[in-house]
Formats: sequence, C-alpha cells, structure tokens
Amino acid sequence: MMSTHRCLWCARRSLLSMASVVVWSASCGDGDSTGPEPAGEVADPAQALFVTSDIPNFWAAYDAGGSGGASGPFQTDYLNRASTGLRDFIGLRNLTAASLASMVRAFPRYFTDIRPQTLRLATDATLQNRMREGYRRIKDVYPTAVFPSVTFLIGRFSTGGTTSSNGMLVGLEFYALGPNTPTDELNQFQRDNVRPLDSLPIIVAHEHVHILQVRARGLMSRSNKNLLEQSLLEGSADFIGELASSGNINARVRAYAIPREAELWAEFRPVMHGTDVSRWLYNQGSTTSDRPGDLGYFIGYRIAEAYYNRTADKRAAVRDIIEVRDADQFLAQSGYAP
Repeated sequence: MMSTHRCLWCARRSLLSMASVVVWSASCGDGDSTGPEPAGEVADPAQALFVTSDIPNFWAAYDAGGSGGASGPFQTDYLNRASTGLRDFIGLRNLTAASLASMVRAFPRYFTDIRPQTLRLATDATLQNRMREGYRRIKDVYPTAVFPSVTFLIGRFSTGGTTSSNGMLVGLEFYALGPNTPTDELNQFQRDNVRPLDSLPIIVAHEHVHILQVRARGLMSRSNKNLLEQSLLEGSADFIGELASSGNINARVRAYAIPREAELWAEFRPVMHGTDVSRWLYNQGSTTSDRPGDLGYFIGYRIAEAYYNRTADKRAAVRDIIEVRDADQFLAQSGYAP
C-alpha cells in the first residue's frame, strides 16, 4: 500500500522493535496513502524503471564491517548513498544504521544465505520481464494505467512493500529465500512471510494497484477510512494484482476463510462502518493460532471478485474496482452475500 499505507507492501501498521514481533502489511503493502502521485511515471510498461542500485551498496556495507554488527558501514556505504526511493523509505520506516546492524546480528545465517538471491535481481531478465508482463496485463484491462519506478532495497523486516511520492518501495529481505535458506533464526511472523525472489511480481502487482488507487482519487483520498473502505482498498489490490501476476500475497488465509466465509461476513458486517481495523487488518503480529491476521483483505477481495464476476464488461469492472468512491454502493452492486 502507499506512503503511509500499511500493504505496499503497505501509516497503517505499527512498527515494533527488532526484539518484538515485526508488523508489516502482508502484503504487502499500505493502503492508507493520501499523498502526492508518484514521480517518474511512464505510460509504457516497457519503459518502467526498476531501481536495484541500493542492493550492492547494502552488501558493500555488510562486507565493510556490517556483517559483524557494526553500524558505521551501513550509514556510510548504504544509507548515505541511498537512491531517491531508499531515502523515502528511511523516513517512512525509521530505517537507521543501528537498526540494520541489529537485524544482521540477529539473523547472521539468514543474511549470509540470501545475498546471492538479492544480487541476482539486477541481472535476472526473466524476473524483470515477468514484472513487466504483469504491467502489460494491467494496461490491457486498465488503459489509463501508469507505471512508476520500483525501488528494491533492504530494510529492517518492517515492511515488505509500500509506496511514496517516488514510486513503489520493496523490502527485499522478505523476498530472497533460496531452496536451503535457514529460517530458524527468524520469529514465527517472519517465517510466515518470507518468500522466494520469484514471488516479487506478486507484491509489485499489489502495490501497483495502490498507486493506481491514489491516482484515481477515490476511496484512497479519504483521510478517515472505515473498515469496509480499507478492506476494499486492500482486497481490491489483491484481486487486481492477481489478475496481473496470477498470484495473491494473502492466499494463505483462504484455507481458513473459505469454509468460514458466512461466519466471517456476519462478524464483519456490523462493524464495517467503524474505524477500528485491529481485528481485520494489519494484525499479523497479534493473531492467535486459531485465527490468522489480515482477514479484511479476504473480505475485500471477495467483494471485488463478486463485482467483477457479475459485470459483463471486464474492463469496466476493473476500472470500477480501482476507482470506487462509494464503498456501500459498490458492496450493494457486487451482490456479495455469502
């Protein structure tokens, strides 16, 4: 979700210290942004910019002493050389040299292992082409789509994806699993959310929808969104993102939610006009074993899906889902009633 958007990606998620459970929008993403439209947008997916310069800088700092827990190299070799996107991320997610050093000390074997995967991104034409193919699919169904730059960086396990006025910002520490990456150092939340590098097109597609929602000046432009509105924004990003990438960053909740859908809707509906989202969104860090977090994403997805399925003109359906302005009207028109 967006510059304050807890997703991308996505300020909707609270950030806890490294010693505690880290909360990110599984997604992604942050769907709360009301900020300016991203700079450097292009209309042609082939011209979309993927910024990877921060990744080798991180590993230069790592080699210069950061691997041993020194914070100085992360400041001089990484943060001080930040791309425009990383500079935004530093402010949005309180990224400091000390927090990076603390993270590397806490997960030494994990970071040793993910290095080649993160560096592969800059030269992996197949992976970048998959992201562009997702863009092309969006362009086909939503012709007014634009494509801001995507900055890939290494953060502090605070968010997998968010956005700023300079495009999408993706925390690559979440997306670098190899076949034998050790995850035993990570806490349960982190183990549940780290993914292979090949999953990047899914988070990029989700966060891209949030960019388009900001430009549409619909629900995303409101400053005090209720639960239904926020769930629609996030679930719509999952749904349209899935059309583009054939993947869903929140697919993990389906096994739980599908058999309980009517029950969840009966619980959601009486509170959906309130602003307390703590039981439904951005709550992976506070869930119990018998109820996963981010179930609001699932509800929003299912409403968007219902609207899409009952609309004959699929381009019009995609436009309406991205540009929705009245959540209650949209819900009624979707016919969603599990």
